[in-house]
Amino acid sequence: MNALFEDFSASNAATWKERLSKDLKGITFADLSVTDRNGINIHPFYTSEDELKTNTAIFDHKDWTICAAVKVLDEKMANKKALNELQNGAAGLCFDINSRVDFSVLLEEIQLAYIYTQFNVYSDIDLFLSDWKEFLAAQNMDIEALDCTINFDPFATLLKGGAELSEGIKNDFINLFAVTKSISVDAFIYQNAGANSAYQLACCIAQLNEQLHWLDKSGKLIALKKVSIIHSAGTDFFEEIAKLRALQILISNVMAQYNINPKVTLHIETSDTYRSAFDSYSNLLRDTVAGMAAVLGGCTSLLIHPFDQSINEAGEFNSRMSRNQQLIFKEESYLGQIADASAGSFYLEKLTEQLAEIAWASFQQIENDGGLVASFEKGIIKETIEIQAAQWVQEYKEGKRVLIGVNKYVNAKDEPKAQKQKEPNNKGLDIINLTEEII
Repeated sequence: MNALFEDFSASNAATWKERLSKDLKGITFADLSVTDRNGINIHPFYTSEDELKTNTAIFDHKDWTICAAVKVLDEKMANKKALNELQNGAAGLCFDINSRVDFSVLLEEIQLAYIYTQFNVYSDIDLFLSDWKEFLAAQNMDIEALDCTINFDPFATLLKGGAELSEGIKNDFINLFAVTKSISVDAFIYQNAGANSAYQLACCIAQLNEQLHWLDKSGKLIALKKVSIIHSAGTDFFEEIAKLRALQILISNVMAQYNINPKVTLHIETSDTYRSAFDSYSNLLRDTVAGMAAVLGGCTSLLIHPFDQSINEAGEFNSRMSRNQQLIFKEESYLGQIADASAGSFYLEKLTEQLAEIAWASFQQIENDGGLVASFEKGIIKETIEIQAAQWVQEYKEGKRVLIGVNKYVNAKDEPKAQKQKEPNNKGLDIINLTEEII
């Protein structure tokens, strides 16, 4: 068989570039290269000649957990929704907790030992923790044995313009850690505020570093068993895959500085920046791209937000569509059958490497400025993200970027509901929606 190829000479990158210029009548390789939002030059093709430090798999898990969001306003109604989600394909539940809840009602007939649960706590964390421990004791369950994330991140609250980092909040954080032996880094806000991928990563690991520093100073770091990272995925398909792969490299780098090796989970939610009120069904396509990128990037759990959540409350139809998108990924596209399918792709490996390097340099700059909190309080992080967001929006307004149905191929019959005018967030990061910014 090898004899068939003896008469053919091997091609290299230079040969392909020469052929490209000839076939395209003078258009060169450099002419076809573009610079992305992160300052990275994206080339028309990549080969084994591109300098890669590694081309091995970054993560070794194949599958992920399909999650559904449950807003807890009434425990009985929330329980009904949760059971419906589980019975129809979800294997993880993300509860939004805004007040004290009765866990015996909320979690009735839900088998916590067999699913992933995430509690996003926006109420009194001490009261939540007391009730949670009491419920688990009554059920004879060990909190550390459950696949559960209690999302209480004081730094995320600060970034949103919320409570300052008082000694009381720090004590709440330490008290929660004493029970769970885990921490949660909620970095979802950066993409929704318009940060580019590299800066999202830099801020995320700076946020992680702040929490690890708190634990280290309190002498509790050695007890850390699990780190939950909550992040977002957008519609720049290849860039999002590379971003999440790079994130896992960066997390390992940070952990190495502390000489620790806890279990790391990566919970991804689809971004809200691209969710259009115009022809909301087009969001199904956007969510599909973002969701696939999250899976291929190595998420351990994924929540796809309802496609029309900007104009409607979550109902059975939009919730079913969010679940079914992931079921198609898993059962029909077999994305859960291979770990790190991107490993070995010259382009994605190179992009992963470049994003990680730029993000690490930005992280070091944040640390030189005093860390995440100090940089935020000085206005550096807010100003940097606002500049990146403004440039991003301007590219859409000028037509350099396309959002189908919003700045190109607009349906004249679209009549989206009016959105409430948002006041600028003087303290925290401003959340943007491209539809509202472009029109």
